[in-house]
Amino acid sequence: MRTFSDHKGKSWKVERIGRTSGIVSTKEGGSGLLGPADIIRFVCESDPDEAERETTMSAGLLSNSSDADLLSCLEGARQIRRR
Repeated sequence: MRTFSDHKGKSWKVERIGRTSGIVSTKEGGSGLLGPADIIRFVCESDPDEAERETTMSAGLLSNSSDADLLSCLEGARQIRRR
């Protein structure tokens, strides 16, 4: 688990919640089998009204990612609907 702040000063927690096993590209001319990816979830610790977000990144990169890398991932992550 890691924490970082966004451009608005909100504190986010990010952690790996799973891993894909790799997928096969179905696109014509695709590269075929892709490597596994970590599924990561972002939770805003400073604002409970912020939606949680999820995305994937190459397996094992979370611990070595800079805050700027994490912010970029956060901005592209899909929002998780609350139940």
